Amino acid sequence: MDIPKFDFLWQYVDHWASVDPNFPLIKFKWKKYNAREFKETVDQLSKAFIRLGVKRGDRVVTILPMIMEFALIYLAANSVGAICVPMDVRFRPGDYRRFISHIKPKIMILIGKARGYNIANTISELSSEFDSDIKYFIIGRDEFGTPFEELLSTTYELDTELEEVRKSLNPEDGALIIFTGGTTGNPKAAMLSHKNIARASYHESNYIGERIGKLGASQRFKILVNLPTSHVGGPVEIMGTGLAGGNQLILQEQWNPYAVLRTTKKENVPLIGGVPTMYAILLSLPDLDSFDLSMLKVAVVSGEKLSMELLTGMKERICPNILNAYGSTESGPEVTFTELGDSLDELANGYIGKLLPEQEVKIVDDEGNELPPGEIGEMLFKGTQTINEYFNMPEENKATFTEEGWCKSGDLGYISNDGTLYIKGRKKFIIRVGGYTVLPSEVEDIAVQHPHVVMAAAIGFPDEIYGDAIWLAIVPEVGKEVDENEIIELCKQQLADFKVPKKIVFEKELPITRLGKIDRPGLRKKYVDSMK
Repeated sequence: MDIPKFDFLWQYVDHWASVDPNFPLIKFKWKKYNAREFKETVDQLSKAFIRLGVKRGDRVVTILPMIMEFALIYLAANSVGAICVPMDVRFRPGDYRRFISHIKPKIMILIGKARGYNIANTISELSSEFDSDIKYFIIGRDEFGTPFEELLSTTYELDTELEEVRKSLNPEDGALIIFTGGTTGNPKAAMLSHKNIARASYHESNYIGERIGKLGASQRFKILVNLPTSHVGGPVEIMGTGLAGGNQLILQEQWNPYAVLRTTKKENVPLIGGVPTMYAILLSLPDLDSFDLSMLKVAVVSGEKLSMELLTGMKERICPNILNAYGSTESGPEVTFTELGDSLDELANGYIGKLLPEQEVKIVDDEGNELPPGEIGEMLFKGTQTINEYFNMPEENKATFTEEGWCKSGDLGYISNDGTLYIKGRKKFIIRVGGYTVLPSEVEDIAVQHPHVVMAAAIGFPDEIYGDAIWLAIVPEVGKEVDENEIIELCKQQLADFKVPKKIVFEKELPITRLGKIDRPGLRKKYVDSMK
């Protein structure tokens, strides 16, 4: 399938509306638009933003789950040069106070309540601390803010103005701000440009579409859009990829294992995607095997180093074809992909594939010197997907980007002689035991080999002598008991003595970040606080 290469995401909306106007492009519950209707509604909201005085570079904050209104707002802001700033519905007053004060938005659009939490009340109470010129719009019944529906029902004679605004846009301008790094330090406002978003969407859509086609499915397939709006995977990696490929987008407010399984079957979805934790949760469901997943052609996994146990479970119980990918908010949502049929042994060894087009990588030591193939160091990336800066954070820019434009990923890996990439762990999650370096994944990969261990997370606990002592949190299979000594012995059999956990802690569940990854820093803080 021939997908055009555009510099702006909104251009894909226009493209598919002209090529296939009646195609059922997007739906959320009972709301649905074909390609033409979606374009017309995006245009309507774009003109509403112009009437509200939104200009190129202005920030439009959303506090919404993955619902239809978010898709419309995101594309409309994109089409008039505004910067969309999605914030998580699970944030609390301290988060909103810090982030909104930093962003200084022109407009805020929020939902009244989400997951039992009254967001409208929170923002109303905080609004006196923010710029008095901010315009607030509300989705759902609430006394705070102007009803969002008014923006879609008012007539705006601004066709010429919208065309002129779009012609004036620069692909290098900022288009999306994602707060990232919250579990490893102070959250940073990563600024993605129009080109970053459009190229990431284009390359991933091409790559996955070609492989879906090889497996006998239509390259214009259905795709579930259920990652948070505040995570790059939601608006770019899934929604953007779907829009670029002219796929049918099925929005879900949040990721839920049973909703994923039921919708996959009901809608005949050929592709499933997520971070390793999501697949681990699916595999832990006692009734997983009762769901018919025969329609699945490809399972895409990305986010952390993979264990053989997880990969085997995915292949045998979820989908026989696995694509492993690597990316980050700063480096690019997905900058590498493995190939169909790649060895599970290699994937478990950290193999993350080869670079997508227009991307570069190099491996460096702690002093920034480039390392030869086979040597482990920090992976640095540069390319059309890589961001140029954090929003209004000059010190973070100096720390993350080199003068030549390379982005420091914070991940450790190496390049093989044939140019393929392997990831070995997160530099920021390194555990240092008496001068030795231990990666959490080294310990976790062994622990999950136990037949009754569902999930594991290794952290460095402060130790006066060794600096760090390894503590390992274990989630046993429901209804099963795991003996601490069994885990210790398993690790002793396969790991150097300094990598063997000093303490095993049993948990019913592990803390998960809003991005679906294990919150190791949060776990560490919990244990440190408990010992005080």
